[in-house]
Amino acid sequence: MKISLESRTDINEIVSYDDNHIVIRSYSNTELQTVNQSLVISPKQLILNKRLTISHSDDIAFIEALEPEVIIISQALGYQIPPTFAAHFAQKSIGVEAMPIGPACRTYNLLAAEGRHIVLILDFD
Repeated sequence: MKISLESRTDINEIVSYDDNHIVIRSYSNTELQTVNQSLVISPKQLILNKRLTISHSDDIAFIEALEPEVIIISQALGYQIPPTFAAHFAQKSIGVEAMPIGPACRTYNLLAAEGRHIVLILDFD
């Protein structure tokens, strides 16, 4: 599905998505990039081939280092957020949500366009 928004050139933006891939316009490269692998995206970072289990302490530290205000986890990783993961970020007043890929992509774009520091974790496997 194509997402129609006013485009911003200073953030990573999800242009379209389906169940198997997303299309990203990177703030550092105007060409569109199709991604069908695990990734972590924030307004200023795009990390490809980064598979997170979100239950391992190294993964929690990696996400924390990105300094998110909000974390969204894709449906492919499941709707169950490990209690230790949620508790860790709740103590730091960081929101954590799990949702299907469509709402995850739309929410990411909306919050990124508002200037919020959001981290979206997607895994297509």
